[in-house]
Amino acid sequence: MSDVLLNVRGLSISFGRKNVVVGTNFKIRKATTTAIVGESGSGKSVTALAVLGLLPSTATLGGEILFEDQNLLMLPEKKMQRIRGKQIAMIFQEPMLSLNPVFTIGDQIEEVYRYHQKLSRKNAHFKTIEILAEVGINANRIHAYPHEFSGGMRQRVMIAMALANEPSLLIADEPTTALDATTSKQIINLLISVRERRSMSMLFISHDFGVVSSIADEICVMQSGKVVEQGSALHVLQNPSHKYTKALLACRPSLHSKKLRLQTISVEI
Repeated sequence: MSDVLLNVRGLSISFGRKNVVVGTNFKIRKATTTAIVGESGSGKSVTALAVLGLLPSTATLGGEILFEDQNLLMLPEKKMQRIRGKQIAMIFQEPMLSLNPVFTIGDQIEEVYRYHQKLSRKNAHFKTIEILAEVGINANRIHAYPHEFSGGMRQRVMIAMALANEPSLLIADEPTTALDATTSKQIINLLISVRERRSMSMLFISHDFGVVSSIADEICVMQSGKVVEQGSALHVLQNPSHKYTKALLACRPSLHSKKLRLQTISVEI
């Protein structure tokens, strides 16, 4: 039996005449984390949205996205709805924009249980308390609204919502964006712990090699819609072969460097 959970083969995405992803290939193995790394606009997030079938109708897609031997690009919307949020879940970049400000966080998580698992309101309430505890939120906050939480706590709510149906694949799209360094580290540690406890797979999207180095098993480096390098995290981080990967790594600040200015990436790379 194959240990590959998601197999992206020759994925191309365009909007009109603009090609934003070109012939992308990568695999996500069971119980592992694959990271896609690149600058803003490199095609990372649009690739993740393609996996979940969340791109607008104006997008033209080619290739295959095989999940448990099903090509997600060929599935009708009703079948995708059974997969989306249940078998494949996603944590979006900005939780304040993803959470509904007029409903409590408890109501929003309970809705996930009631829609996908058809639980009663009472059982959904108990399950919500349990999942909040797993991500470090006390049960007495279940009736709080999103604006009553800090950025880091809102991200924990989003993680709880994504984990509610025990997906086999979790997509984390820049989950530490706009968080301070301490909170970012806490969120990364939380994602690592829940992935290991649940033996699920994760697609982690980031522009930060510092964050990726602590969480990824495999790394794909994207530039201008193309995967220019991929391999084990250890190999890509220690022995990068593509000049773009080397440039991204050189942009990281170092505790040991005395340089006054960080290196920038040339538009010609």
